[in-house]
Parts: sequence; structure tokens; C-alpha cells
Amino acid sequence: MLFTKTGSLWVSWVRINLIGTRNFWELNPSSSGSWIWRKLCKLKSLARPFLVCEVGSGQTASFWHDNWTGLGALIDLTGTIGPQVVGLPLNSVVRDAIRGSAWWISTSRSRNPIISLIKGLLPEVGNMMVCLEDDVYLWKPDHHPPSPHFSSPKTWLALNPAGPPVSWHKSVWFKNRIPKHAFICWVVAWNRLHTRDRLRRWGLSISPSCVLCNGFDESREHLFFECVFSQEVWVFFTSRLNLNPPASFMDCLQWVNSATRDLNLSLIIKLLFQASVYLIWKERNSRIHSTTTRPPAIIIRDINQIMRARLDPLARNQRNATPGSSLLSTWFRFFP
Repeated sequence: MLFTKTGSLWVSWVRINLIGTRNFWELNPSSSGSWIWRKLCKLKSLARPFLVCEVGSGQTASFWHDNWTGLGALIDLTGTIGPQVVGLPLNSVVRDAIRGSAWWISTSRSRNPIISLIKGLLPEVGNMMVCLEDDVYLWKPDHHPPSPHFSSPKTWLALNPAGPPVSWHKSVWFKNRIPKHAFICWVVAWNRLHTRDRLRRWGLSISPSCVLCNGFDESREHLFFECVFSQEVWVFFTSRLNLNPPASFMDCLQWVNSATRDLNLSLIIKLLFQASVYLIWKERNSRIHSTTTRPPAIIIRDINQIMRARLDPLARNQRNATPGSSLLSTWFRFFP
């Protein structure tokens, strides 16, 4: 079953008190029940493709509405005229379609395309008439066989398929990152920051100049790191690490993940890159929305403090590190 014992009791109560003799798939979610029940009913169209009925006695499964053939709801294949053409009411269960030991429609000689379609879709009756087992509803969110257990992760992936991987994801979503820094870096990677060049393309009448240097038009590429302000911040750290990163943001984003084979230094570089992006963007916004302006030296000082605060607990967890080889020791070797 898709539900625990407690869940089964709740489902039974819902069937008796909220569904009654009506078909669940035809319920009007705004007509009755609590707020949460109405919200659940509105998700019917999303859930329907994942729900498969394994027929036992055929006394519960809806002939027209449930996916008991593995091909979806028959009413979707025939259209609303299907029940009238076939001669089986819309509220019929699977067992209602059996006469003796065969489907009632098997004796029809009609050449109606809908009847021919239904004939071709119906499975063998088998021992359904003598079966005492209930019809069972299973969950099938992917290509694997239907399961009696609901899986939130699999359902989420089915509703939100993963897009193609990007080559720079390890430069953003790495272990021990600072979440807010990684998020802003991810937004910059997709070029979704509200930089002035984008705002002007949207029709806003604003100055195109960079608020950090006032010398060039503001864009992602200018802010990170062509601007003399942001360049002073970023070069301060890379020069002390004896590194020469690429000029463009996207090239630099790729570079930080392979700048060195030293694991400690690799993490430090990625943390520095994201901290620089985050605090430069923060300073840019502060200058627009307030009268406060800070020089690059203050941004560098703040990044230094952030790095020490982040590396300290990580260094404490490096229990097998030899003296002088921890993350914090590596940091102080370059930034005493």
C-alpha cells in the first residue's frame, strides 16, 4: 500500500466523508472539505500520471478513470464520448465490464474506432472473477516498476527533471562553501544579477556607469573583475598566492576549481573567489541604496575576517593533519 496503517485509516475516512460515491478524479476541489483537502485536490492533475492501479478483484478500480491497463486513463484515450459509444457508464468499475469469463465488449461486431480501440487495449480477464484480493494503487514516478511506497525525491525529479550539467558546478557547489556566497556566485554565473546593463535593456532610465569606478558601463564582466575597484580586491589575494587567474568571469569561474592540486589551497581559492564576488556586489548595492562608500582596503579586511572565521572550525576538524598543514596554517602562510 502507499500508506502506513494510520494513513490508511485517514484515507478510509476521506473516502467515506469527502469522496462518498463520487469519483475522485471528477471532484470539484472548491466545493467541500478543509483547506488542505482542497489544496490536495488541486494537485490531482500532477499526481494522476504517476498513479497505477494493480487490479485484483476489479471492484474498486474505475474502468474509465484509473490507470489499470498501464496506458493511462481510458477516458483520456477515447474522449468524453467513450462511455456512451461503448455502453459502459462513466462510474463503472473494472468488474462491471466483465460478462461471464470475458469482457462484455469482446462479442461486439461494431467497427466503431472507439470500440476497436478499447478491444485492443483490454488485457486478459484471467481469474479476476474469482479473485478475492483488493485492487492496489501503486506509485510510478520513473522508468522503474510501480512501487507500493511513495518517494518524495523520485517524484520531485519526475516533476522537475534535472537540466544538463554545467562545467562550472564544482566551482560553486563545493563542500564547505559559505551558502550565501555560493548562491550569489551561482546567480552571477547565470548572468542574472540586476546589473545596470540589464536594467537598461528592460527599459529603465538609469545611468549606465559603474558605481564603483564611474569609468565604464556596468555589466557582469566589468564588475568581475575588470573594474579597478573589484580588481584591486581580487588581485590582492591572487597575487599573494602567486596565481594569475583569467580575466573574464566565466573563465575565472572554471579556473578556480583547477588552479592548484593542493587541497587546502584549492578550497581557500574557491572561498576567496566567492567571498570577493559577494562583497563586491554588496558594496555596489550599498552605494546605490545608501550614502555609504567603502574603499577596497575595507573590503579586503572583511574578506580576511570571513576567511579566518570560516577556516578555523574546518581546521579544527582536520584531526589527522600534521603540524603546519591545516587549512588555517595554509592561510597564515600567505596572509600572516
